[in-house]
Amino acid sequence: MAVEPITSPEHETPGNRFTRYLYVGKEYPVYHSGSWSAVTNIALEKLPSLEELASSPETELLPLEKIKSALSLGLIQQPETFIFALAASARQQKSEKLRRGAYEYVSQHCKNPEHFLLFICFASRLSKQQLIPRHGYGHGWRSAVNDWYLSQGSKDLANSVTRYKSRHGWTHKDIIKLSHLSTKGSPPDVQAVLKYIVLGLEKTKLEFSNESKTQEVLEFIERVEDFRQCDDPVRAAALIRTHHYTLEHVNPGLMKSPDVWEALIDTMDFPLIVLNLQRIHNAGLLTAGSQLTDKIITAFLNKDQVLKSKIRPSELLLAAKNYENPEGVPMPVKRRIGRKNKLKHKRISRPDKKVIEAIYSALNTSFSNVEGTGLKYLITVSTGGWRKSCQVGQIEGNIPWVVEAACILALGLLRAEEKVTVSTFTGTEGLNARPVHIEKSATFQETVERMKARSTGPPNLGKPMLWAAHHRRKYDVFVNVVDKMREKYDFTGRAMDLYKKKMNLPGTRLVNWVVGSTSTYMEGRNVSDVLTVCGFDVHIPRIIEAFARRQF
Repeated sequence: MAVEPITSPEHETPGNRFTRYLYVGKEYPVYHSGSWSAVTNIALEKLPSLEELASSPETELLPLEKIKSALSLGLIQQPETFIFALAASARQQKSEKLRRGAYEYVSQHCKNPEHFLLFICFASRLSKQQLIPRHGYGHGWRSAVNDWYLSQGSKDLANSVTRYKSRHGWTHKDIIKLSHLSTKGSPPDVQAVLKYIVLGLEKTKLEFSNESKTQEVLEFIERVEDFRQCDDPVRAAALIRTHHYTLEHVNPGLMKSPDVWEALIDTMDFPLIVLNLQRIHNAGLLTAGSQLTDKIITAFLNKDQVLKSKIRPSELLLAAKNYENPEGVPMPVKRRIGRKNKLKHKRISRPDKKVIEAIYSALNTSFSNVEGTGLKYLITVSTGGWRKSCQVGQIEGNIPWVVEAACILALGLLRAEEKVTVSTFTGTEGLNARPVHIEKSATFQETVERMKARSTGPPNLGKPMLWAAHHRRKYDVFVNVVDKMREKYDFTGRAMDLYKKKMNLPGTRLVNWVVGSTSTYMEGRNVSDVLTVCGFDVHIPRIIEAFARRQF
């Protein structure tokens, strides 16, 4: 009995579709893990709701309101989606108010230089896709660019342009030249930074040699430029500790120096250490007993630091798996091939057991960082035991990640929520779900072993709702975690309708997390209150949380 594309016309408005796009990168409820900013995603056709909203005077500014509201809630995981929505708002031709509002928002609120450069990139590409291709550097674009640069203090601006000189194919020098930036009336120190961007440091120093107000910012820029040229690792490490230089400031030739990395670790926050762990390992620096390795182990074992950072368990799981065995981590084929080619001539040391233990210690601590939603959950998992006899190769590739993905979600929710039931699909006929008792204090490793020991049947995605209805269990959110979705066995639309009516819970929602697949037959379909998630990445638990909270 196949799934039907059930929609809810009374709720499926352009505004709802636009909001959904901000969270999952699509107007229909399907999320794909991995990088979003592929060229194929950068087109106005991907966001038709925008022009629908912009066409009506009553809703023309709603896209901006939606963006502001979603960002204030803090659960948008991919900055590319809201930056693209802003770029599309600036490039659409239905509403002049929306166009001006988008540029104004970028100039006033997108202070992150990476976000600003990404907006410039997206806006430029969209201009070239119009029926009559344009360069896109008109009055609105120039005003937004000028406001962005001129509204910042000289120290903040200098820090931004020295730390991020270029991103996404654009440099600050390119942008300023295209915007015909006028600095008349600006403070001398801001003028000096802008001159530095275009002319370089030496010419700027000559021009402002008699201006006392510019000396401090020019000295800052000169120190950064000198540091970029520094090729002495001991001196560079001392400068990092003194001036708190970041990874982006470091001379690329020093990226294999343990002294430099030790200094960077001392100044990094914990999530940044986690993000760079594999880079340090690939450079061959995580050797047993080294001072750098000991610093990293200490950072991961510092429970207060882990809790203060609010890092999510999914980030630490991916860090652990990348460190233990990068080949076992789900990733696109092209990325896997690229990684092999990049590392084929490198000798990488074997993972250190103490580092692995420290990462898992931090992972178990981080479950306390998950915030409660006040909702009731039923998580049903396919551990894959039913397929071992016929598809062993696929089990080895996908099923461990299905179990581990489910455990990451379940343990976080068990510690944050009052009512969470974890179950597995069974191989018997009937209601096809069997609860598993997991202690709230259980470790990740204990939970994975417990779940792997359970033999399960083929996942019938509608059966958990039928089981809950039969036992009259009230749940707000159902989550199925499986390796593949099979259209033949998917009747979630009918099962959801039955559960909602029988339990009088019209707001119940369902997430089908398909860990072992990068595509789904649900593409383009919209089943009411159902979200399909494909693959695994660090953002997925938060996207599920946003969906559960009905933010989209």
